Amino acid sequence: MSQLEVDVAVVGAGPIGLEVAAILQSEGLQVVVVDAGPIGATIANCFPPDTRFFTSPERLQLFGQAIDPINQEKLTGEEYLSYLRSYVRTHKLQVRTFERVVAIEEIAGESDPKPRAAEYRLTTRTLSGRTCQLDAKYVVLATGGTDSPRRLGIPGEELPHVHSHLGDPHQYAGRRVLIVGGRNSAAESALRCYRVGAQVHMVHRQPQLYERIKFWIKPEVESLMREGQIIGHLPDEIVRITPETAELASGELLEVDDVILQIGFDQDKMVFDLAGITYGGPEGAPEFDQDTMRATRAGIFVAGTATAGTQGDFGVFVENSHDHGNLIAAAIAGRAAPPRTPARPLPEV
Repeated sequence: MSQLEVDVAVVGAGPIGLEVAAILQSEGLQVVVVDAGPIGATIANCFPPDTRFFTSPERLQLFGQAIDPINQEKLTGEEYLSYLRSYVRTHKLQVRTFERVVAIEEIAGESDPKPRAAEYRLTTRTLSGRTCQLDAKYVVLATGGTDSPRRLGIPGEELPHVHSHLGDPHQYAGRRVLIVGGRNSAAESALRCYRVGAQVHMVHRQPQLYERIKFWIKPEVESLMREGQIIGHLPDEIVRITPETAELASGELLEVDDVILQIGFDQDKMVFDLAGITYGGPEGAPEFDQDTMRATRAGIFVAGTATAGTQGDFGVFVENSHDHGNLIAAAIAGRAAPPRTPARPLPEV
């Protein structure tokens, strides 16, 4: 079993987890970042090829490193992942990917003559099954909120032609595809499948698509639906999937080759449970102090979109989480909390 002792363990190698690590490291703290997946896992796993962010590059840039896009456009997922990789190298962050936290326990700091507020031992397991031990004075949970694709709970949902991610649209060329959902991901998936030559159906519970879809996508999808190029079933619901068909609540049977569920994600609370912190409310958000980002257990902090639980109407993004690292750094150093940066209006997503 490998062992490592650091000042701070950051769980989550997304943008805010990396930014928190860089800020704390700039304060002279020894920091390690661990993640069950790759750097920027949500972007790497959930963004179809060439998907562009809604928000501007300057709102996505992290502490100590600007983004200067070559074409002055909004970034694609691939461009932002490249930025994150460069960020790790430039700031010399110690990042351990595909290493899942399986236990967090509080331990005494016998070797430290100065009393500590808390000290934690994290047990992790690598992709190959190797067990590692990580001792840290403080733990930052920056695990995001889009861990598990939501399920409909209907018969046939487990069939192999039912997908929770779009993937490369090329695979749907010439196929009959049903997109389930009415928000950004569903609209963009419908448009991209249409453009590769798929016959596209959309089913959504509401009579209209979500109002705050990306402004360059919503009008085109609605226009294609009016023209019958994308076949809309609004309002309606899917109630059963078979190898050949998708049955709607209205009784309509659609012959489909693929069903793509674009109905959102739920936050995985496992790491919260391992850390023994309190969470609750309708979205299962962790309880924490707004001025320090401290959770309900000494020495444990939360950061980024992990602070919001499972979001319905998204209110916490990378863009308005950049203060979190400075607040955690001040709390660890015993300084007064720095002034919060006034929040600029967020994009409608």
